[in-house]
Amino acid sequence: MTTTYLTPTVEAADQVLEAVVKLQDATIDAVSTFTANLPEAAKNVPALPETDLPTAQEIASTYFEYAEKVLSNQKAFVERFFAASAPAAS
Repeated sequence: MTTTYLTPTVEAADQVLEAVVKLQDATIDAVSTFTANLPEAAKNVPALPETDLPTAQEIASTYFEYAEKVLSNQKAFVERFFAASAPAAS
């Protein structure tokens, strides 16, 4: 699939992604440890008033759904672009 020219780039990208995953895991561990060790006083903070705002999870889900659509659209555009330019490359 990839040429020998792309191999170092793909390997570097994989290393970056691996580092990102490790950082994300460390972040989750830190947040979990922090919330597990909150003093009781902090857990008794009054609730915010009821609102009709979306939850953080709903916002994140909507964001990633949109990002997937954009990425899919960009991939389709690039594929169509290369197909359209193929006759000129011959």
